Amino acid sequence: MGPEHSKHCNLCDQDIKPRGWTTHRKACEMKAAKRQRDQVVVDAIRKEKVPTFNQDDIKIEYHPSSGIKAKVHGFDSFDRCAAEFLVPPPDGKPWRPFKSRLKFEIAEIMLEVGFNNEQSDRFIKLCHRCSVGKEKFMFKNHKDIHNMWEAASHRIMKFMKEVISIPFAGDEELREYDIHYRDLWELAADMLRNPRLFPFFMFDAHRLSKFDGNTFVSFIWDVQSQLPPGAKPLAYILYADKTKLSSFGTAKGYPGRGAGGGYVVGWLPIVKDEKLHSGKPSWVDFKNTVWHKSFARIISSLASKSQMGQWFECLDGVKRWFFLCILILSADLQEQSVMSLTQGIMSLWPCPVCLVPRDDLWDTSKSHRRRTSKESQAIVNAVRVKETFEEQEELLKEQALHLVDHSPAVHRALSHDRCHFNHGGLWSRHLWIELQKYVVTLGRGKVSQVDNRFHPNQVIGVTFTDSSIHEDISKLIDNHTLTHQQQYMTQTTDDNMKNWNFPKLHMTTHLFDDIEAKGAMRNYNTKPNEQMHGPLKDWYLNRTNFKNVAEQVSINGIPDDIDRRISDFDEYSQWKSDSVDDDFTLDPSQHVRMGSRQAAQTFCSIENAHKTHVEFTNFRIKLNAFLNIFLPACNIPLPNGRRIHLQSDDTVTEYQFLRVNYESLVDWKQYTDYLRCNPQFFGAPRFDWVFIRTQNGVILGCLVFLFQCAIGNDLFPLALIHPFDAPTGPRPRQDKQLNLFRVRAQPRTKAEFFSVQSIIRGALLVQDSGGNPLDYFIVDTVDTDMFLRVREMHQQAGHPVRI
Repeated sequence: MGPEHSKHCNLCDQDIKPRGWTTHRKACEMKAAKRQRDQVVVDAIRKEKVPTFNQDDIKIEYHPSSGIKAKVHGFDSFDRCAAEFLVPPPDGKPWRPFKSRLKFEIAEIMLEVGFNNEQSDRFIKLCHRCSVGKEKFMFKNHKDIHNMWEAASHRIMKFMKEVISIPFAGDEELREYDIHYRDLWELAADMLRNPRLFPFFMFDAHRLSKFDGNTFVSFIWDVQSQLPPGAKPLAYILYADKTKLSSFGTAKGYPGRGAGGGYVVGWLPIVKDEKLHSGKPSWVDFKNTVWHKSFARIISSLASKSQMGQWFECLDGVKRWFFLCILILSADLQEQSVMSLTQGIMSLWPCPVCLVPRDDLWDTSKSHRRRTSKESQAIVNAVRVKETFEEQEELLKEQALHLVDHSPAVHRALSHDRCHFNHGGLWSRHLWIELQKYVVTLGRGKVSQVDNRFHPNQVIGVTFTDSSIHEDISKLIDNHTLTHQQQYMTQTTDDNMKNWNFPKLHMTTHLFDDIEAKGAMRNYNTKPNEQMHGPLKDWYLNRTNFKNVAEQVSINGIPDDIDRRISDFDEYSQWKSDSVDDDFTLDPSQHVRMGSRQAAQTFCSIENAHKTHVEFTNFRIKLNAFLNIFLPACNIPLPNGRRIHLQSDDTVTEYQFLRVNYESLVDWKQYTDYLRCNPQFFGAPRFDWVFIRTQNGVILGCLVFLFQCAIGNDLFPLALIHPFDAPTGPRPRQDKQLNLFRVRAQPRTKAEFFSVQSIIRGALLVQDSGGNPLDYFIVDTVDTDMFLRVREMHQQAGHPVRI
């Protein structure tokens, strides 16, 4: 290519073809500009002192737009720090919005500890007492408080600690276990000297009888009949159950609990399973031996005193000859098997009380011979003389016993456990499940109808684990449907639909024997005893160091003891103060009391607010008519002797809660119902039913409106009630067969006014879903008082009473 066809670039000193000249020239110009810029930097550096850098130095470069020069730091001195600027002075009152630092710190520690409302109020009151200066606060640190608790520990009986050594037949090695317990006799002696408890002691067995129209009906007792003349029984109720103290189940407690206020009287040791022996019959026998040896140590102080008696001078100065006995052992079925040393529900003879074959548990119509400790011990003695292990196990299996010495009279002390046998067993795991299945087959409408009767509004298809919830559900379910239980059980068994052969059904056969021997089921129900599990877990989590728990529990009982003494002192001081006032009168029982007070309303506003409710039609006029009849009938003079004419701008005060105290027909004691008359009770209307006393007898009604009306200088609590006393006509055959009591609602236009004093107690009604929508059935299984009241209504109506 000739030179006339190329161009020379003076920037790079090269000849370039015309075709690529433009691109090449631009590239060379850019390179030349960069070299010029670099040269400027080099020249500037040369003018300054050339810095020297070391290996690992850190260079910080800032974005060009920041205008900040790059910086180089030595590796050892490099550190990120906050930007340098003028820091404003801190807030002079950083605790705001709290008014002072003290108030913030008090609120902070209450939040850290997690005080509830009641505890917060108590703590604030204590702070105010200290600020007033009437009482000096002397504690300086935690040690001072701990020392004071130690000094106060003499007020209650401490736990004693012993070590029991028991050989295991599997390896002939002695194993040691700690047992912590209180002396049961000394504990009883403290109660006999306690002025708070002593007045409630009954030292002689006695009958409670009630005239039934022909004769007095009474209970049976036999404990005192076995004692020498003049001797008094001193009976114990002992409860035992294992509970997890920690949420992870790593710590377990096995406390026994006594009556007379509920005392933890012992901690039974927990035998940890060993993989080498776990599941073997010899290991099961060993665990039972540990339990019984420990339990025997706890009750050891009762042994001689149960045979020879013990003289003791009580608080009233009277010396009494006491014979100590364990009348009741309160426990669930698993614990009862341990106590009776039977082999449990899978054995040939599962019942810890009687000798019922395993295959006959379903038949509650049969009775069986009761177990005795004497016979069980004879069998154990016979097993021990067998030559081979196989022969021993065969005989023990045939008799469903463990190879452990038996305690005397344990089978008589075992008692029916209403909590686990009924609500936590027969009902929750069997009857309720069957009922749920049946309701589901009826369709969604029936499921919704059942759910709407409960709060929260869902029970069908939900599994509950709390026996108390099942107890509440069982009371609300119309238990008359269980009248033909035996027939239903037979039918479902024949159809292979349900297996009813389980121990908790059979245990109901011993119920009436226990009632005759030991009184009402509340004496041996585990429900009140299991309430002790909650405080024990709280003590473990909040008041111990998770070690040596048994020793620390005794200290945790001291505050309760001192609290009771302070309460007694305050009540006594109040009584002395009130007795000085000659005008003081004590109202021992207020039959009714209204609560949840609302703002005062005029009659005009009430009628306008309830325009769509026919019960409130002519509300004021009807109330005038009622008061002009009611007041003279109660010998209450009309104001100024003139008829009452309430005006539309007069006011009344609405209430949405009613507490009713009533005397039970069962034991003549006072009980309380809490009733609601609230259009928005937890988001849903709730208007409770009540029994009402009228001149023509007792009727049922539904609360519509509770209010207080001022007449002259007096206030009258009144209620607008929808009565359920309409004639029901001939009694249907189904009602006769199921012993149901049917009531029928009046038209809502016939709502009437009543004095709240005429309300006897609350009631529970269930609508007859398959018949007249105005018809309802009274649920008489809510409690025993309700049962007796409905039975009286049956008698007054001329219905044949079957129970």
